[in-house]
Amino acid sequence: MKLNRNIGLLVAAIASIGTGAAVATAAETTTPAAAATAAPARGGEHHRHGRHAGMLVGLTLRATKQLNLTAEQQASIKSILSSARTQQKAAMAAAQGGPVDVTALGNPGDPNYAAALQSAKTLAANRIQHQSELQAQIYNVLTPEQKTQLPTVLAGMKAKAAQRRAAWLQKHAEGTTGAG
Repeated sequence: MKLNRNIGLLVAAIASIGTGAAVATAAETTTPAAAATAAPARGGEHHRHGRHAGMLVGLTLRATKQLNLTAEQQASIKSILSSARTQQKAAMAAAQGGPVDVTALGNPGDPNYAAALQSAKTLAANRIQHQSELQAQIYNVLTPEQKTQLPTVLAGMKAKAAQRRAAWLQKHAEGTTGAG
């Protein structure tokens, strides 16, 4: 019995090595042009606003997608975001290693915990302040008509999010009620 299990494990290991080599070979033979034009899988798709922008800016950017921005407005927003990204990279380089001692922050018994916690709070407050300023710059790109449409768009986004959350809760509540 033990021998069959070991042989099965050996076969699985060899198969995975062969599959890994085939995948690596396929990846090496894919041309850069083909790789650039290949669409990402749905599960691996990332929304650009979520990677670099914070919650405030990301929310505003998602809302602006529904406001029929002109090409000039879109270019202006991209410029604002690019400038902010450059400033953020410069700030991160200046704070190399970070001012927060994560070792102390993760241990409330550490003598430096209070200082690390205060440093983390200051960084969070600065990040929120920066995001709100960036959000205001994006808002100022909008026309008066778009600014009046924004609350309606945001309310629609909120309703859709509530609907998705309710569906998720219902789905997961059904899964837990029968598993007793």
